[in-house]
Amino acid sequence: MLRLILPDRRCCAFRKALMADPATMAYNAPWFPPDGTIPFPEEKWDAFLADWQGREPEAFLGFLENEEGLLVGEVNWHDRGRAMGLVIKAEYRGRGYGREGLELLKARAFTHPEIPYLENSFESDRDHALALHLRAGFVPAGQDQDGYLALRCYRPKGVQA
Repeated sequence: MLRLILPDRRCCAFRKALMADPATMAYNAPWFPPDGTIPFPEEKWDAFLADWQGREPEAFLGFLENEEGLLVGEVNWHDRGRAMGLVIKAEYRGRGYGREGLELLKARAFTHPEIPYLENSFESDRDHALALHLRAGFVPAGQDQDGYLALRCYRPKGVQA
């Protein structure tokens, strides 16, 4: 069972490792050649934390901690849910953390009446990402402005903020 952890310096250290891991960031290679990794030096951590802390409902970032106390990934939304993200560290994939992370993100987002849905978009050939989102209740919503597959998860009927 995962817990959602608000960003702190421990999370920044994990994020630095997450973003430096070629196996985790391979999906990002077209934008950050050659392997998708992105530097996240310590001198950027304070600004990063300031950007993400206390911004709900506009934006949210949470880290995923497993039952052993290990950080395994991160989830976020911005633009009041019109864009969101999920990254599970490669070594922890295939354990259900992605689905559980999406469920935690949805539960948090839908406490805010300003967020009627969460939307994620990505390349249509990312079969694992597509299957994960569909299992978590997302539905196809066409294409985003960049031509990527858009998927939305709407606030469940009867769920009030």
